[in-house]
Amino acid sequence: MTVERAGYAGPLDETLGLLVTEASDREVVAELKVTDGLMQGYGIVHGGVYCAITETVCSVGAALTVGLENQVVGVSNHTRFIRAVRGGRLVARARPVDCVDDHVTWQSTITDEKGRVVAEGTVNLLRLSPKI
Repeated sequence: MTVERAGYAGPLDETLGLLVTEASDREVVAELKVTDGLMQGYGIVHGGVYCAITETVCSVGAALTVGLENQVVGVSNHTRFIRAVRGGRLVARARPVDCVDDHVTWQSTITDEKGRVVAEGTVNLLRLSPKI
């Protein structure tokens, strides 16, 4: 499955300004313009923003992995902050790691405008029964 057009994955993503630009069961790509509203007290992007980006790109990929007739929920999100960012644009890329039974794992890498890695994350998700 592939998402044909860019869009927000959910209300939080819209609030953050995180746009999913590509999505398939092999890779998800999203972009975000860094704004003042995403900063913590020292003028750098808040760590929670990286966690939210990681959760979104990995969840979208996992949903496409198990099929959209199912639901996936994150059971753990481990995001590591590597480099401080004060402005510009971020790009997140997520790829699958594993899918065993009802457990799905995806990893993400977030880079700045210069292509430097600023955060990395792994999300473990659980496939739920089909929606009723």
